[in-house]
Amino acid sequence: MKKEETNLLNRCGKRNAFKVPEGYFENFTGQLMEKLPEKSPAEVPTVTLWARIRPWIYMTAMFCGIMLMVRTFVGEKDIQMSEVPGINLSELPDEMIDPIVNQTMMDDYTLYEYLTDADTEIYQ
Repeated sequence: MKKEETNLLNRCGKRNAFKVPEGYFENFTGQLMEKLPEKSPAEVPTVTLWARIRPWIYMTAMFCGIMLMVRTFVGEKDIQMSEVPGINLSELPDEMIDPIVNQTMMDDYTLYEYLTDADTEIYQ
């Protein structure tokens, strides 16, 4: 390999074969700028009122949709017995009330306490 390198150096020499023409870089920028096309200034886009408020309108619609979905799927769980039409608790027979009282797992004293603290208007 050393022999090949010395043969090449003897034939070609150590002189650089590539040269830059005289005065090439003196007016390089001027020539380059002449070759480039003329550039018109960029137009500034006009922003309308709708383009400004559109993200806020979309966000408001999104939150309204979420609130509607939550209200629809979750719903209101606090339904009072007075809001249910057609059921009067004083007209229920004892056969229906006994299983309900047994399910509450109240002893007699707790039931007595509950009934004495209850509003007396509902039993009239």
